[in-house]
Amino acid sequence: MARDPNSRLDTGEDPKREFELVESLSNLLYRSEPAVGGLNSQLLDLHRSFGDRVYAELIYLLSHLRFEPGEAKFHWQRIAEHRDFLLDKLGAPVDVRVALLSYFVDVSKKLKNPKIMELKLYEETQASLYRDELTGLCNFRYFRDHLTREIERAARYNLPLSLVMMDVDDFKSYNDEKGHEAGNEALATVASLLVESLRTIDVPARYGGEEFAIILPTTSKADAHGVAERARSLIEEHEFSKTDEQSRTTLTVSMGIATFPADASNANEIIRHADSAMYVAKTLGKNRVHLYGHSRRSYFRIHATLQGEFREMSAEHGQFTAVNLCERGLLLHVQRRLSEGTLLDLDLRLPNSRPKVAISGRVVRVEELKFGGFEAAIRIVEIGTQDHRRLAEFIRSVESNSEPGDRKAPAEEPLESAVAK
Repeated sequence: MARDPNSRLDTGEDPKREFELVESLSNLLYRSEPAVGGLNSQLLDLHRSFGDRVYAELIYLLSHLRFEPGEAKFHWQRIAEHRDFLLDKLGAPVDVRVALLSYFVDVSKKLKNPKIMELKLYEETQASLYRDELTGLCNFRYFRDHLTREIERAARYNLPLSLVMMDVDDFKSYNDEKGHEAGNEALATVASLLVESLRTIDVPARYGGEEFAIILPTTSKADAHGVAERARSLIEEHEFSKTDEQSRTTLTVSMGIATFPADASNANEIIRHADSAMYVAKTLGKNRVHLYGHSRRSYFRIHATLQGEFREMSAEHGQFTAVNLCERGLLLHVQRRLSEGTLLDLDLRLPNSRPKVAISGRVVRVEELKFGGFEAAIRIVEIGTQDHRRLAEFIRSVESNSEPGDRKAPAEEPLESAVAK
């Protein structure tokens, strides 16, 4: 059954890959000659890289009907058969887009009152609804919709997402001195510099007035800090206007960063926290980037005392105590020194949970403890879907039921060491 046309396809793929597919299909539609079969041969090339999602995205681009990949492939095969039928009846080549329209209107009846218009014109019309006229960036309306969708995706696939809120420093003074026309030119230039400093999948938007926002999908807080610093530096170094040979006018920006899920659980929270961090940057002297909560962490991290067992090189066994953990890593206390870079298999026992959580992790840091033993920082490299869900639910429960700075594991029952296999 066709899905809501406004919904996004739940592919489980990296957003960068999804963007690459949509861009490739759009270019293909503008370049190929579907009436003579040029489309099908190129679709086969894309299918090798993206599988049946090719058909789902192609049908969506042409008809705005959304299907799951398997169902979309079925319809595409029926469209090809319907095209051959029309060819026999008409005795002339039939454009695949004509066959698609006829199929969905006359055969499957998914479309009842289709509206026909040039694809390029449609995309331009849609873009005009979401583009800021002055800067060419996404407007506030698109920003809010897109941010909500990206946070839902980040939650679904356990990905970080960072938001940068940015304000042009002392812009009112610049506007009063140079005039509104120069002010508008400066804002358009700031927007261009932002686009220049970002990746294709990043979404810069004009939030309002001289304030901008940048959605950074699949970006940790530390990486977002690097992106923001690059943009800030580019803007600071740019010459915006020149009144005489000796005068050089510059502008600076203040930026605040918040990251999902560490700093917020929804769109409203991450906007509020990134905005708060931006105003801290203003109070600290402007022309700087400030991280919400002063932390570079991208995930909730809780203090806990959890027992478990590790296996080094799938042979040597040992016991550990996890004292700190998040969805991406653990901090362990162990009795012997582990080598940095070593891959470990971990069995972690959660409170009130009989099955142990199986984790594969890599040792990224080791330090000797004052009172004996060692502290090892572990980055999680592999964890099963069910185990990840249990770990995430445990972290969320501790985080939501505790005050900041007092996040410890529940102590309703004693934590037992995992039994060696």
